[in-house]
Amino acid sequence: MGSVTASSNPGFRSSRIWPKRGILLAIAILLAGAVIAANLYYAAQSKKSRVLEGAPGELLFVSAFTGFTDEWDLYSGQQSATVSDEQLELRVTAPQTATWSAARHRFRDFDLSVSAVAHAGPIDNAFGVVFHLRDAADDACDLPAVILCGIGDLLPIAGAALRQAFAPTESGGYFAFLISSDGYYSLWKIGGDQTKPLSAWISSPLIKQGLGAVNAIRVTARDASYHFYINGALAPLCISNDPSATSTFVGGQCIDGAMRDSYRDEPGISGKLGLIAQSTATGGGGVAVRFDNALVFSPAAPDDEDVNL
Repeated sequence: MGSVTASSNPGFRSSRIWPKRGILLAIAILLAGAVIAANLYYAAQSKKSRVLEGAPGELLFVSAFTGFTDEWDLYSGQQSATVSDEQLELRVTAPQTATWSAARHRFRDFDLSVSAVAHAGPIDNAFGVVFHLRDAADDACDLPAVILCGIGDLLPIAGAALRQAFAPTESGGYFAFLISSDGYYSLWKIGGDQTKPLSAWISSPLIKQGLGAVNAIRVTARDASYHFYINGALAPLCISNDPSATSTFVGGQCIDGAMRDSYRDEPGISGKLGLIAQSTATGGGGVAVRFDNALVFSPAAPDDEDVNL
């Protein structure tokens, strides 16, 4: 009876080759998984707008609305944000409604200036700047691992399940510094279901009143300290002595608070910058405001506070 050798037994050859094929298949699967993971990570990262920073006084962002309008949120409807005559125009049709347009980038410390003119509607209006605008659903990965956000973007149903399971707590919010065409200004903080006046409406001769009047608005943020300017002059704020209370300004007096040159909040906040227009309950809708020459610098050193006025 003849002996059986490896070279003459197909079954024996197959038993030696299959482990090699299995190893190659495993390597291929690992490589494919790595490629998919890298793409998911890149997809999630690419949705996040980066924080722009620079040396003191460095120009970080400029928009004259003559081009690159894709850097702003533009939309039409009863509330609209459009570019008209090389200016950003915000229109608010309904009463007691706000609309805004945010630029793409995020900022932590900044020195923002813009010119604004309300050209239609009631003078009982409100318009100005929104800053540190945070929208978890739009700007950032709100899951504990960036790759999970990539999966969520690729498979929306899976993304909804992941967000339900991990229950992220971050919510959107923003600050708004507003002026009105009848000569008032105020500072607001909006987050979740709460809208709080950090500094109540204050009448001021700094504001050029009436439709068609051009006002220069400037907001600076440095180390969680905020300063506000109207037409080159510092606008003092009525800050309540109780952080949980509402600011009240009556008869030229800051009630249960103090007039301060700045407002301080928690450190480390970053978010988008934007422009806002708002109608009031008493003035009604039909508000139309145009903005131009938006400039964002890295804030200068304290001794050089007025360098970008």
